[in-house]
Amino acid sequence: MLMISAVVSCKNQQDMDISDAHKQHIPENVQLLEYTSKSIVIAWDFIENASSYTVQLLADPNSDNPLFTYTTNKNDYFEFGNLNPRQSYYARVRANFPYSATSAWSFVTKNANKARIIPNYGIVEPDFEILYIKPVHTSNSTITAEWSFTDFAKMDTEIANSFNLSLYKNEACTDLEVSWTNVTGIFAASTASLPKPLRFTFSGLKNNTDYYLKVKDNASGILSSAAHFKTLSAQPVTTTNPSKSGDILLSQDFSNFVHGGDIVFSAGGYTVGTALGRANWQKASGANTEDVALGQTFCDLSGEFNIFDGGNVAREYTIGVGMEYWGKNGNTSTRPGYIKIGGSSAVGTLYSAPLSYTGTSTSVEVTFKAAVYSEGNSTFCEDVVVEVIQGADFSTKGAISNLAAITKKDSKKVSIVSSFQKFDEYTVVLNNVAPNSRIAFSSDPASIANNKTRFLLDDIIIKLK
Repeated sequence: MLMISAVVSCKNQQDMDISDAHKQHIPENVQLLEYTSKSIVIAWDFIENASSYTVQLLADPNSDNPLFTYTTNKNDYFEFGNLNPRQSYYARVRANFPYSATSAWSFVTKNANKARIIPNYGIVEPDFEILYIKPVHTSNSTITAEWSFTDFAKMDTEIANSFNLSLYKNEACTDLEVSWTNVTGIFAASTASLPKPLRFTFSGLKNNTDYYLKVKDNASGILSSAAHFKTLSAQPVTTTNPSKSGDILLSQDFSNFVHGGDIVFSAGGYTVGTALGRANWQKASGANTEDVALGQTFCDLSGEFNIFDGGNVAREYTIGVGMEYWGKNGNTSTRPGYIKIGGSSAVGTLYSAPLSYTGTSTSVEVTFKAAVYSEGNSTFCEDVVVEVIQGADFSTKGAISNLAAITKKDSKKVSIVSSFQKFDEYTVVLNNVAPNSRIAFSSDPASIANNKTRFLLDDIIIKLK
């Protein structure tokens, strides 16, 4: 046994001596000579007596398992083609000599460190991150994100692609909130007045909660890294037994408004279209959430329907979105996290639930967020009218039935013309209020002729003054 061991040991030592004979004769000036979005050229200095060179690409600088290996004859460069434009690579070269001798590996370096190479960008810093996803807007129940696989430089070339959108509830991206597969056909080419980027609004989310979004471009097969978002905190809730100044009589953040396209932030969303889908309120959740029976599918930014009596909307759906004791006149349509009021040259009005309180207060402070309805650079609202209403009656589906007979106890007109592609907060004080009064939010009848009768409404808080 000892003799055999000695022979084996001697043979291994001989092999090692042969292999190490040219260990120090490493290729010098190993460099990234050229690169395109799908190829990189690695070059090095010629070594006398070298019989060939082996060049490799690795996914990790400390790995010994190459992704690609090529051995040249006498050439002192090599081009790797058909690479992933956005994958990180590390390149190394060694010289090969007769009798199986090889040099040590020599890497492409930057600042004495093994260089990180991405075909689309060349040599990048170790902490370089490719930006696939940008935040656009967050509320306490929605996240709007924009994405691109062309560095946001050629988005119009991507609009016909299909994308998989996956929103997760944990950083490891194992706990799925909702996903949409093969999202396509809801984006349009940009124009000077109507940009339509690759955007989507996720709705019906929990407030003050972390979410993580991944997007896959099905055309290239590239999957983005996870982008972190956090919804905002919930707005204050109604005060129990309100009776004094500052007590909240009503709080409505429209967080159960999950359907429709996001016209304010130029983003797609999702909708339901069948009688079954609008029979009861339910939000999309889980994987691959398209549902033929519900008519549940993604939609472009124009998607909407009236939450009270639009098409086949059932009363149970209206209750589910939080409008059980509310009422309407004209168009009051669902959008993700907010409501659209008014139509083309047609006034729309949303009537709050009846106010309930004790005490002698006759004034309320009404705070709300509003945005003008716009299509590109064309806007369709200037003023919002906020009023104290008494004596209103409504149908079983929430439509006002005695419009001519109601009493308007106070009225304030608010200009929202500056709220273009954004929500701004407004506050008015209304007088002559009594228990069971309602607060009405309406487009301005004086603007019918100018077709300025559509606006978006969110985050209503009504307090005793």
